This record gives sequence, C-alpha cells and structure tokens, in this order.
Amino acid sequence: MKRAYLVVILSFAMLLCAQTRITIINDGWVRLTVLDNRSAQYPYPTDFVIEVLALDRSMPVEVSYLMIDGGGTPRQPSANFVMKGSNFNPPWDGNCFFKTEVGGWAEAEFITNPKYLPLPHYRTCLLLLARYEKIYAVFLRENDGQVGYTLLKGGSFSNFEIPNVARIELQANEFVVTSLGQPVEVGMWVEGRYTHDEVGGWAAANYAARTKRYKIPHYEMFMMMLSRYDKLALIIGKENDGHLGVIVFPRSASWSNPIEVPGFCRTVAQRTRLTVTALSNNPVEITHFAFDNTSWQWEVGGWSLPEYAPKQQTFTLKHYTPGLIVVNRYQTMELFGYNENDGQTGVIQIR
Repeated sequence: MKRAYLVVILSFAMLLCAQTRITIINDGWVRLTVLDNRSAQYPYPTDFVIEVLALDRSMPVEVSYLMIDGGGTPRQPSANFVMKGSNFNPPWDGNCFFKTEVGGWAEAEFITNPKYLPLPHYRTCLLLLARYEKIYAVFLRENDGQVGYTLLKGGSFSNFEIPNVARIELQANEFVVTSLGQPVEVGMWVEGRYTHDEVGGWAAANYAARTKRYKIPHYEMFMMMLSRYDKLALIIGKENDGHLGVIVFPRSASWSNPIEVPGFCRTVAQRTRLTVTALSNNPVEITHFAFDNTSWQWEVGGWSLPEYAPKQQTFTLKHYTPGLIVVNRYQTMELFGYNENDGQTGVIQIR
C-alpha cells in the first residue's frame, strides 16, 4: 500500500475504418479495445463501441463509466444526472453513470467476458478500470469518425503534501487531511454525489478542525480535489476488498498564467472567467464537467453553429466547486482540473 504511485499518460486519435480494432490497453490483466460498429454488429446504436476483456480469471475488472451530457450549453448547463442499472441501453439523457464487473463472480451479470459499452457521438466519456491497486482512467471522445483518447495509469497510494497547504495521508480506509496553516478546500465526487468541506476554515463552525478524516467509499469510483487558491491536488480512485487504487495529480499552477496547447489553443482564467483562443483553423471542442454534476459543451472557432465561430470566447467557470475541462479535436486532447475560491483560480494540467 505504500509503493509510490505512478502516473502514465498517453494521448492518441485514430481514424477507424470498417472492422478496425484499436487496442488502448493490453497488460495481462485487462484489454481495452475500441471497435467499429457502423455495421451494427454490436448491440448499441453507436458507430463505435468499447470492448473490455478480463485477461486474468483471478482478477475481475471493475468498470465505472461516465458519459458527460452533450446537450448542455455554457448559458444553460445540464443539471441532469442519470444512474444507470444493468440495462445500459438508450436513452442516455443527462450525465449518465454506469458500473459493472467483467469476468467477476459475485453476480450473474458480472460473469460476461468480454463486455461492451457504447461510445456515443460527440460526447466526452470517462472510463475507469480498476482492481485492487491496478487502475486506469481513460477519457474518450468520438467525432467525424475519429476517436481521441487520453489514457491515465495509477497504482497504490503514497502520503503526500500540497506545499504550505495540506498533508494527505492514508490510514486504514480513510484519507486524513491536515491543514499546514491555511484553510483547505475539500471537494468529493462519488458516483453522482457531491460534498464540499473545509479543513482549518473559518466560514462555518464545522470547518474549523485542522485535521479531518474522509472515509474512502467502498466499491465506488471517486474524484477528490484538495485546494487553496492556486495550489491543488486531484485524486481519482476506487477501493475494493480493502485495496485502494489511485491516480494522483499533486502539482498545480495559477490559471491567471496562460496555458497553451501548441498550435491548437490557449487558455487563461481570471476569477471565474475562462478565455479560450483557437490558434488554428481547427475548432476547439470544449467539455466542462463540475463535481456538482452540471456540464456543458461548446466550440471555439467552429462552423456548425454561428455562435461557435469566434476564435476567442470567454466562459464562466464554477465558483467554489471543482471541475474538469477537456479541450480536444481529433488527435489532440488536453485535460484540466480546476477550482476557484476568493477570486483565485488554480489549475492542474492533467498530463
């Protein structure tokens, strides 16, 4: 449990022709493949599907899948969250979450191996594959017959510090967060449930304790953001059978300093105002997902709607609520985690 965590990131895009199989992961434990479905071979009305295959009979694959709503706009974000059961057929209205096992044995539906998931058109999706300390997170998006993805790999948890802000330790099945001298904003998303807290804060009596314990959810995917101004850390993880797998991003910066994706776009934030500039003739597709389950999609420098056309546009970010921003176009995909408080916006470039 004390081995150093590892983060490996790969970004790709692929133009998929009929019957093409593109393997994203194949490590002896799980194989993840994107398959062409334009011949309707698989039981979803999507051009592409995701195949998850468990490769080790003793290591079932825990699958968590979040499809971010494509219908919300910056002016009218989607606030609809749908928790799907074992039937993952359409409609996929709202932010749709689903979980299952592949190659498992606890329930009949878990035995199926491989298992297939839809990859809907023009919706950014987050797929988590986990078992004990093994864990992958994959962001995927399909448009115009191309599938872009970013692969994140993690491992076991190691205690760490956000300098001058907080110390984060693992004790049994809890994260212990200790303030190092200033308030620590804590945001936790667990399969559609969002909670906010502070450690060493003063705005409310229940914020005052300088050390707090946060129970790690059992068998549930979670995202945890710890922050103060421009100092942030993001933990993505899942626990099962007493084992915790995590992907940890402990480094951040102020988003008042522009971040440029060479030849693609530039982003910069002042307070809750995010400005995105397209640097080429390619549209910049933007997906926003906040931990309170609100979401929106938009384009900068796009052509399908007149309001997409300006090559520089400004959007409103969430106040005091952590969020994720994905900018992409085909083979280019960049991920950002952010949190704003007291007019200061910190960002993690997830790469």
